[in-house]
Amino acid sequence: MNIDFLKPSLRFYFSFQCPYSYIAWEILKKLLKKSTIAVCPIEVGICPTGNTKFHFREVWGEDRWQRLIEDGAKLGIRITRITRYVSGINAARALESYGKSNAEDYITSVFRAVFLTGIDISLPTTLRMHLQSEGLDSSIFAQAVEDPRTERMALEQQLLWGIRRLREVPVVELEDERYSGYIEQSGLERFLRTILD
Repeated sequence: MNIDFLKPSLRFYFSFQCPYSYIAWEILKKLLKKSTIAVCPIEVGICPTGNTKFHFREVWGEDRWQRLIEDGAKLGIRITRITRYVSGINAARALESYGKSNAEDYITSVFRAVFLTGIDISLPTTLRMHLQSEGLDSSIFAQAVEDPRTERMALEQQLLWGIRRLREVPVVELEDERYSGYIEQSGLERFLRTILD
């Protein structure tokens, strides 16, 4: 996958705490493994800023989680239910710092932190230790979190819910076309072919 934050062909809007985003990310990685398409991953959070109906309760019920776990397993993705939702700002702050070479591994590692180990990604120390355990250079994360500019950037990305008229995550966007919601491999393949052929 070719990750380019400045001149992307495709934008991927997601939340680190959205299992649908995790599934879409894994499918996207698989489909674009040997592609020259430039992807810009943008973490916008689980729901629009100021939408309090999601803040202190479960976003999805038990039945939906069970289906998500089963759907993930069919794709070889292990998903465990999130017990609570926390801020993804710190994880989002380091995204661009990992650049083209490690951003893909960084995103995958944070998804695993949320859906495999269940760590609190809002705590910089906990997330940094997780990154170290996965063999990533955690000093890049630490430097990003210490830079006040990255916090502004991450908070501004959450405003994209309003500016870019996002209705749900994940969203794969090419030019003015979007594929969003429950993203399946065959559907994403068709979407990419339609736009890029």
